[in-house]
Amino acid sequence: MIKVPRKKTSTTFLQNPAPVVTMPVELLTVRQAATFAQASQPTIRRWIRAEGLPAYRSKGKGRVRIDKADLVKFLRGDVI
Repeated sequence: MIKVPRKKTSTTFLQNPAPVVTMPVELLTVRQAATFAQASQPTIRRWIRAEGLPAYRSKGKGRVRIDKADLVKFLRGDVI
């Protein structure tokens, strides 16, 4: 039988901790996002569907919410 040394998982975990996920600070409705971006509501929905604007759905009625910081980055042309 050949013995193979094993890596210690605890030190590997400590060296590469999982990334911290932060919650969005200010969520906007589609209407609020449209007003902020000076665009129509269908345009905001198209940006979400086809152009990669991140959005969140609420559990209850499934309403769409957009993080204001993501919207600002999207409008600037930054990669989100």
